[in-house]
Amino acid sequence: MNNKTTGTFLLTTMLASSFYASADVEFKRPLQLYKEQDIQVGAEYSYFDLDLDFLDYASNLEGRSTPERNEAIRLDLHIPLAERITFDYQRSNNEGLISRTAQPFETLTKGFDHQLDATYWLFRSKDYSIFLHGGLKYSKQDPVKLDCYDYEGVVVIGGTCEEADFRLLDGDKYLTTREFDYFPVMETDANTIGFKLGATLTNQLFGMSTYQYLGFEQTEVNVRLKSELLEITDPFLLQVEFQGLRFGDVLDSIRSELPQDEPWLDRTFVLEAGAKKPINDTFFVTGSLTHYTISRDSYVLGEQETEYNNNTALNLAIWMQPSETFNIYLRGEASTNNVLGFEPIAYNRKSSKYFRHPFGQLSLGFTIKIP
Repeated sequence: MNNKTTGTFLLTTMLASSFYASADVEFKRPLQLYKEQDIQVGAEYSYFDLDLDFLDYASNLEGRSTPERNEAIRLDLHIPLAERITFDYQRSNNEGLISRTAQPFETLTKGFDHQLDATYWLFRSKDYSIFLHGGLKYSKQDPVKLDCYDYEGVVVIGGTCEEADFRLLDGDKYLTTREFDYFPVMETDANTIGFKLGATLTNQLFGMSTYQYLGFEQTEVNVRLKSELLEITDPFLLQVEFQGLRFGDVLDSIRSELPQDEPWLDRTFVLEAGAKKPINDTFFVTGSLTHYTISRDSYVLGEQETEYNNNTALNLAIWMQPSETFNIYLRGEASTNNVLGFEPIAYNRKSSKYFRHPFGQLSLGFTIKIP
């Protein structure tokens, strides 16, 4: 596997657990910032596969990795705590499947996040209102084990797969149990924790309920990589050659494509405008346009890396309201630069080149008001 292919695989592994996380709390802002201060319970299902890849995202990924499927379920709760204070909680779970034409042929990733938001109604009048927001978010990608690794189609290292050309035996376990157990090439997981602050102005324009939002978010990104193979320092093993490749050179090439193991900070300024427009007594539409501007602290640029710092995302949804307490909706999301800005867990120095591509997905959800 060449460097380009290695980077693609690492990217799709991490992105598979992050496509889901367009913040549903923000998406429902047009429903929650006006007079509708009732308890609301909501759920949403999001889906992406190659048949729905209208923006041709997957074909633009260079290498041998393809994101086959991503699914997510979100549950959220909106609670008015007082006349001017509301609280939002969201829990998301997701699952993503990646296929490759070489080892590892298939990788399943899972992840989740928790998000807490509080809103204070600072000012209100007939013409406009002002809201202040604060929130916390934690995201976690579950550990992913890469058993075997195909390097340049010449040598397979690992792992327990039958085609492995080089394996590293777990010596301690063998001495204890006399069983042959081999270390996987790598185990990886990631997490982020962050906060956000913002303000929203609501008003009425062109017969629509509209809002404008300005926010700031800071997120700490942590990537953990564990590999007994990559930690080999024995001079004899590093000099071993197979099919014209020196084992030490293979390990160096793989190491050069890994994300940094030191935490870094993403700082994001968010500017958003949205609207809610009735169609008739049963249907209405909502839409928003959001721009993200990102800076990074303690982030180490890779060699020949192009850093991406801006993204624009469009959200459109059609809602059906069969009763005063129940809404169901279908929405589409599209962004110019992947999930940049709203999913820091997916961006690192070896995946950044793929954030020049757009991305989109479809979601189906509902909300229930509890008077």
